Amino acid sequence: MNDRPYSPWLHRIALLTAVATFPLIFMGGLVTSHQAGMSVPDWPNSYGYNMFLFPPRLWIGGILYEHTHRLMGTVVGLLSIILTIVAWNTEPRRWVRWLATAVLGMVIFQGVLGGLRVVLVKLNLAIVHACVAQAFFCLAAFVAVVTSPWWATAPDLSEMNVGGARIIRLGVIALVVIYAQLIAGAVMRHYEAGLAVTDFPLIYGKVLPPTSDAELRTINNKRVWDDIFARQEDVLTSGSFTPFSTLRPVTLAQIWIHVAHRVGAVVVTVALAALIILVLRKHRVPGLVFPAVSLIGLLLGQLTLGILTVLLRKPADIASAHVAVGALTLMTTFVLTARACRLHSPRFRTQERGFEIQPAHVEPLRMRAGLATH
Repeated sequence: MNDRPYSPWLHRIALLTAVATFPLIFMGGLVTSHQAGMSVPDWPNSYGYNMFLFPPRLWIGGILYEHTHRLMGTVVGLLSIILTIVAWNTEPRRWVRWLATAVLGMVIFQGVLGGLRVVLVKLNLAIVHACVAQAFFCLAAFVAVVTSPWWATAPDLSEMNVGGARIIRLGVIALVVIYAQLIAGAVMRHYEAGLAVTDFPLIYGKVLPPTSDAELRTINNKRVWDDIFARQEDVLTSGSFTPFSTLRPVTLAQIWIHVAHRVGAVVVTVALAALIILVLRKHRVPGLVFPAVSLIGLLLGQLTLGILTVLLRKPADIASAHVAVGALTLMTTFVLTARACRLHSPRFRTQERGFEIQPAHVEPLRMRAGLATH
């Protein structure tokens, strides 16, 4: 049995890595929303400069979003290196050490994906890059969870028959549908289908999307006139005039991708509502209540941001916030499910592969985790 204590520094670095990933995802959303993905056409250099020596005076337009996204990715990469080193020097659980190593491996893979997207000019690589970022956020958060004092002191409820299997099952279902929804969102953004439908909740005044070329021609004509009237209104109200159309002609495929994303939002809402209700009604355990309550706010905020993105014609900041809150929703659901596994699965106990928190360390950890000791 290993008597090495809980490592607060490992947990802090893991937490910092996860926290730093959130603005990185938001900045990635800004790159896509501003169509700045190829503003810096070389990699790993920036216009021939070393990335870290690229002059700030050249950080203009789309270059600003693309270059700062690269720099923030470097910060997360550096934190992942530190996390792995600290884990292998302080963490007694072998599987956690390898989990930290997986974080480093995944951030390297993600960086190479981003670079290849630039070098090869492949749009599909940009979609994969966006989806891997979501998975990396969950993995980094998982390391923060398993190195936390809560994980070390949480009770084992696996033998109490309190419906743990159900909450784990619902958590996994919610994770699958949220991740599928984020993939659909990435496809929609990169194939410029975010404004393929410009009204809400209907689809150009109808319940069902168009299926014929004749209906598509009618819709594209309507988009042209709606755009003209909107630009005239801008001139009358603010004196500004956009010299180019913000509503380009769309294809049936773009409309159906957009509609699929809306349907996915309904499925996600149902899955999360079932999970949240189950936790708050029957599993009010420390470690589960806070993420469940947080999911209420995140879900409402995400739905609101999605609607505003359509009605306001996809402002870059709102569209990017929609991406970031989606990632935060996935991560929070992942944390809730991981904690449910810790509480209700016999595979996750205080003693893990020869590691056991010693009595001298249990009481302080319980106090920090907010668990009752009586």
